[in-house]
Amino acid sequence: MTEVRHIIDGNEVASVAGKKFVTINPATEEPLAEVCEGGPEDVDRAVQTARRAFDDGPWKTMPPWERGRLLGRVAEIIRQRNDELAMTDALDCGKPLKDNKYGDVPLCARIFDYYAGVPDKFCGKVFPSEQQLYNYSIREPYGVVAGIVPWNYPFLNSCIKLAPALAAGNTMVLKMAEQTPLSTVELGKICLEAGIPPGVVNVVNGGPETGAALTAHPLVNKISFTGSTETGRKILHAAAERIVPVTLELGGKSPSVVFADADQDQAVAGVLFSGFFNAGQICTTGSRLLIEESIADEFVEKLSKKVASLRIGDPTNEETDLGPLVDRVQLDRVQEYIRVGQNEGACARFPQNGGQSKRGYYVRPVLFTGVTPNMRIAQEEIFGPVLSILTFRNESEAIALANGVSYGLAASLWTRDLGRAFRMARAVQAGMIWTNTVEYWDPSVPYGGQKQSGLGEDFGVEAYHTYTKAKSVFVNLTDSKLAWGP
Repeated sequence: MTEVRHIIDGNEVASVAGKKFVTINPATEEPLAEVCEGGPEDVDRAVQTARRAFDDGPWKTMPPWERGRLLGRVAEIIRQRNDELAMTDALDCGKPLKDNKYGDVPLCARIFDYYAGVPDKFCGKVFPSEQQLYNYSIREPYGVVAGIVPWNYPFLNSCIKLAPALAAGNTMVLKMAEQTPLSTVELGKICLEAGIPPGVVNVVNGGPETGAALTAHPLVNKISFTGSTETGRKILHAAAERIVPVTLELGGKSPSVVFADADQDQAVAGVLFSGFFNAGQICTTGSRLLIEESIADEFVEKLSKKVASLRIGDPTNEETDLGPLVDRVQLDRVQEYIRVGQNEGACARFPQNGGQSKRGYYVRPVLFTGVTPNMRIAQEEIFGPVLSILTFRNESEAIALANGVSYGLAASLWTRDLGRAFRMARAVQAGMIWTNTVEYWDPSVPYGGQKQSGLGEDFGVEAYHTYTKAKSVFVNLTDSKLAWGP
């Protein structure tokens, strides 16, 4: 079996304690690789290396255009290895190959392209002042950034964190979720191949204990985490002990709001995609469908037929629409929520024929009708192909339902009324609003959560600034003394 090691100081290294774990193909439940598991000693090695690379290495003092050139080289290599990287995530996390091949991996290249152009474009400011003073500000990198990445979009989420952090001149230690470590290790190798100096990008494999050691390390200057709200709270508490800045992209319970005047075919296609893409394992998934009462029955019938046509199966087959869930734990969690919904009195509708697959962590998509706002399936993040359907009578009810959860990550609005679209976009509490489209991403457009969905932004210049801190400088241009004292 292939052994996957950490990447520290430009080398592939085993764990100090010799611990390992096995990553599983969720479609077959068979082992994929044996992975070195990072302990406190490995985390310390990686952070110390990143610290030296920041303090003594050329990265932060490199001309900005040169940093940009190397990030552009990363984008080139990602494109060259597109099919291989797409297959790696299909095998490791069960995400359908076509979604990786034509979506995630090309987007990763675009992300590095975007941030390749950023380093020499943004700087500080000069401020108007008294004639004898020269006042200006500069933006500096934090230093060592801890990037902790979830299992649902392994390669993409790693790139989302790494590209802006490197563009700003930071060094980074990446820790991928233990379920899906393979493509993040490949990203570390790509950075070395592109010419990024050893120690600037380090990858340590492991689970929650590894992540806890990383966030608590005294030499980590900034933490960027994507994952569950529960884990985000723990990281925020750990960061508070040392007053370390944190970026959090957390859970969601995003609404798809469909009005009676919407183009129904367009809306059905959007709800289908948002609700079941990646088997619903997306923080922005439209897991709550809010439909205007007058069209609810007709809309659900159309949607049900589309769900029934989804092809469930081997994620390495480009014809597959829905792959498995990531592991047994997630499968059990989703099945438990389906039982919870039925026990709460909602009606479970399974448009797909057939029973549970005997191999792999597959689950049939579910449409829940008769859902009320206080039900757990309407309030809690499930992270699976489970859609909770509620109805509303007017715009104000739609807003109340959309905002009636603790999350505020994203929302999609489906209407032909432009005025309503603008009113709803202002009223709905979410960091990303799509109108008559959904799950569209652009590296230049900032994205972040509201309420319990997170702090800070990914993408855009905003993400670049997230990885920098401001310093203000006042310079006296004369020989005059301060006008104070005897």
